[in-house]
Amino acid sequence: MNILKISDSKVKIMLSASDAKHYGIDPVALDYKDEETRERIWEILDDAKGGMGFSHDGEKLLIQFYPSKDGGAELFVTRLENLPERSERLLSRANDVAMLEKSFSLYNFESREDLVSLARIINGKSGIGKSDLYFDESDGYFLKIEERGIRKNGVICEFALMLDFSRSVRRDKFPYIREHYKLLIEDNAVESLAMSKK
Repeated sequence: MNILKISDSKVKIMLSASDAKHYGIDPVALDYKDEETRERIWEILDDAKGGMGFSHDGEKLLIQFYPSKDGGAELFVTRLENLPERSERLLSRANDVAMLEKSFSLYNFESREDLVSLARIINGKSGIGKSDLYFDESDGYFLKIEERGIRKNGVICEFALMLDFSRSVRRDKFPYIREHYKLLIEDNAVESLAMSKK
């Protein structure tokens, strides 16, 4: 893998045929709609992070992916800052472009039963990162979860079902939750809850 910094917000990542094989991707038949494919792209970005010159955590990224003749591929990764919603929608319709985002979200659950039910559904999904569980007797359970995927209409697509079990909480409330609520499970809350009894 070679990384070329084009600007402070854009890099080119060059993958050889053996790199593509290592990451388990077919450059010619790449399908952004496939959850596993997106996870492979995140793996590439995570491995390239040191040479990119900018962090992709919590950023909207425009990914342009082009196969090369030698069986490898070229990825152009652009960090998008303050992109108008209309422009984002137009970009996301292009066939060779993916809008990826990695960020944390907060969800509030009224009951432990709903929390465990959801954890069993989403446990093992490739787009899930670290997850923490907080509790307050008055306000219930709060799940802080890192989500990685394609964001549409303000929700990362793979996680829209979260709202069937919980309500979304603004991220700016997290410092208060972290300071005043009890931390029950750190880093692997989803996995732990999925294996627990209701």
